[in-house]
Amino acid sequence: MPDASPPPIEVRAVGNARYLDNDSVLRLTVFNAAAGVTVRLSGRRLDLFGRTIPFVHRLVPATNRTASTFDLELDEGWLLGAEATITAGTPQDGQTYAVLSIGVGRAAGFEELETFAADTISAARRLSWPGTLNRGPLDGRGALRSITGTSPAAGAEISETVPTGARWELIAFRTPIVTNATAGNRTAVLFYDDGVNRLASFPAMAVIAPSTNSAIEWAQGSTAIATINGQNAPGLIPPLFTLPAAARIRTATANLAAGDQYGAPQYLVREWIEGA
Repeated sequence: MPDASPPPIEVRAVGNARYLDNDSVLRLTVFNAAAGVTVRLSGRRLDLFGRTIPFVHRLVPATNRTASTFDLELDEGWLLGAEATITAGTPQDGQTYAVLSIGVGRAAGFEELETFAADTISAARRLSWPGTLNRGPLDGRGALRSITGTSPAAGAEISETVPTGARWELIAFRTPIVTNATAGNRTAVLFYDDGVNRLASFPAMAVIAPSTNSAIEWAQGSTAIATINGQNAPGLIPPLFTLPAAARIRTATANLAAGDQYGAPQYLVREWIEGA
């Protein structure tokens, strides 16, 4: 039987439409740090017969800030619009970063030719083309995360590591400490290192006596008093001091006894995705 399709028509570019040939691939790339996230890729294209054809696909990205991709092969025609939207999960602004690009090839053989939209997305913030400007993952305000750290062994110091693919700004850090009867006041310092070399140190503003159950609290803009209610030792940390992946937040405590016990720290960070 003869082909019933209408003959191809000449279609001219309208607005920001992109012409795509049969080798073109539309790629969605997502870097994500939140659990339970699903990203929907949707849009419209215009084929050579003048028909507007919608498309909808979904991607469940990894949660370890590595790149998750979905490739969509498009027939020859015009891409009229595309968007990436969160349809499941509640990532904060800064936890999910999406890129829309055009290239050739698929999977590991994909060669990007053009990036036309890139930005962080959330349940209330979508990435759309035309409309969204290209922004890097560090351009946003970042996501606030309250993290429960790891309690070290008795007599050991705290050490927390910035995860792969992340950048942190430390806002507040609180840790309980129980000291035994060994003589000598404990003097604690919070410091940052790059995994090897110390970068900056921030002493607590009060000592911890033997045989006490107390806490040390470092924070941006912390009050410069010796103690709070005779139990908590405050410390001051600077704002806008960001740490790359693999950097560590650690304590160093003078006179720390073998029986002294730091509890699991609780700390607040502003986090960006570094690995995009």
